Amino acid sequence: MEKKENTDEQNKTSKQDINKKDKLNEGEKQKIDDNSILNDLKVKLKENEDRLLRSLAETENLRKRHDKEINDLRKYAISNFAFSLLSIADNFERAMQSVPKDLPEDNLILKNLVIGIRAIEKEFYDVFEKNGIQKFSSLNTKFNPELHQAVSQVFSDSEEGFVVEEHQKGFKVGERLLRPAMVVVSKGKEKKITKNGSAVEKPNSQDKKK
Repeated sequence: MEKKENTDEQNKTSKQDINKKDKLNEGEKQKIDDNSILNDLKVKLKENEDRLLRSLAETENLRKRHDKEINDLRKYAISNFAFSLLSIADNFERAMQSVPKDLPEDNLILKNLVIGIRAIEKEFYDVFEKNGIQKFSSLNTKFNPELHQAVSQVFSDSEEGFVVEEHQKGFKVGERLLRPAMVVVSKGKEKKITKNGSAVEKPNSQDKKK
C-alpha cells in the first residue's frame, strides 16, 4: 500500500514537472513571438520614418525649386524690355566719349551739358542695377566666347587671347547674358622671320626709341 502511494506521488510529481516544462516552453515561445513582433514593429517604424524624411526632403526641394522659378521669372521677365534700352546706354557711352578731355573751363554751357548728361547716365544705370541689370568690363580680360563677340584680332603688346579694345559694352541680367560685348582680341606681338628662318618678336615703337 505504501509502495503504491509512493508511485502515485512520483507520478504526480512527474506530471507537475512536465506541466512546468510545458508552461516554460510556452512562456519562452510567447517571449520569442513577442520579440519577433517587436522587431517587426521596429522595422516598420524605421521604414515609415525613412518615408516621412524622404517626403519632407522632397517637399522642401519642391518649395526651393518653386521659389527659384518665381525669382527667375521676376528677374528675367525684364530682359526684353532691358534689351530695348541698351541703345540708350550706348548713346550715353558715345556722348561721353565725344567730350574733349581738355574741356575749356570758361565754356559753362558745354560744361553744364556734360554734367547733366553724366547725372542722367548715372540715374539710368542706377535703375538698371536695381532691376538686376549690370554692364561688365571686358578690357584686359581673357576672351570668353560666352561673354564676348570678337569683331577683329590685332597684334599688340598684350598677351594673345586678351581683349585690347571694347567697341560695345556687354550686359547681364543676374547671371544670364543679355548682350555680349563687342571686342578686339590680341594676337600677341607680331613676329618677323629672320634670315636663318627663325621667328622673333618685332620690337614695338617704344623699344625702337630706346
